[in-house]
Amino acid sequence: MEFIKYRIQKKDTLQSIAEGQNLSVQDLIDFHNQHSGITNVIIGNSLPIHLTHIMVSKEHIKKQKVKKITDGEKAVFNQKARYRCEQINTTRINGELAQFVEQKFQYLLKMDTVNTIGSVKREDYLKKVTPPVMMDVLHFIEETDNIKHNVLFTLGEDGQMDRILNRKELNKNWLEYKKSQMSLNPFIVELKKNNKDAVQELIRLGDIQFSLDAANEEEYRKDFFYFTCFNQYNVNDELKSVDFSFLSTVVPPNVVPLTLRYDTISEQNDILTVRMVAEYTLTDELEKNIINQYNNLHKPSIGFSYTQYKLVFRSKIEIDTKTKLVKTAVVKLKESIADNIENECNYSIKQLENHTPDEGS
Repeated sequence: MEFIKYRIQKKDTLQSIAEGQNLSVQDLIDFHNQHSGITNVIIGNSLPIHLTHIMVSKEHIKKQKVKKITDGEKAVFNQKARYRCEQINTTRINGELAQFVEQKFQYLLKMDTVNTIGSVKREDYLKKVTPPVMMDVLHFIEETDNIKHNVLFTLGEDGQMDRILNRKELNKNWLEYKKSQMSLNPFIVELKKNNKDAVQELIRLGDIQFSLDAANEEEYRKDFFYFTCFNQYNVNDELKSVDFSFLSTVVPPNVVPLTLRYDTISEQNDILTVRMVAEYTLTDELEKNIINQYNNLHKPSIGFSYTQYKLVFRSKIEIDTKTKLVKTAVVKLKESIADNIENECNYSIKQLENHTPDEGS
């Protein structure tokens, strides 16, 4: 029988652990004693001082998830937190700064840990951009992202988003925006004057993204907020390397296959610190495609020939072992054709200590 190792936290009791797993204390003890080994058995109704983990049946946990949340129904959330995030994107050409974008976000995150359901709502969005002409574009992105980032979803066994549950709501909000607000957006107003086809293409893409049968969970999973806050370290004690397809920002639409390695740095004072590092190897064919795309997109304006493709992608995350929620995180992504063009993104997340959701939120 498959089982998980529940890590015992400070102030945990057999009663609190059993309630958290929807078990009776006796069922919890019986299963643990059958699978723990003789030196870790529980005798009586108290946790042994030396015990660090309790064995819990995976099959039982699956059976407890009997509440089927369908589109439009409400989940009952037992974990809630607010986050402030900052994202700084820069583009440098021949070492000179060509573009700078600073964005700050606030999110409300809620979890139903019994049914492994997550909810994310973006509450605030602040932005600065150089050159300023890009500001209208960011206003449009803000309006569509307000629809996108109000999402309810299930989580898979890897801790990541598995299936969006409120597509009807997302579709309804998109249709209302398209009908009453989109045409008033300054970016769309200006685009209509010069390129009506581009406006229609944006509408078409929105119709696809927010359709009832969209399958764009992967798009959310690769967003830094979801990528960081919903990951394997939220649900598993043992971390493993995973494959990740990275869509190039310098030479799109090339996709660079990565292996993400997760390492536990430390665990103390109820905080688990994890490091993620990406590793990659370019095949001859992929590098040839990268060179061709560099020559098409950048060489005419930069002037210099292709040099070397480089990619750095790493993060450091602190997780509260009691709530399984991320406390802080930093992510660094730098992609470049060395000495010619470089895109860099620095992303940080911090859980707010003094601005937490009310029970009714």
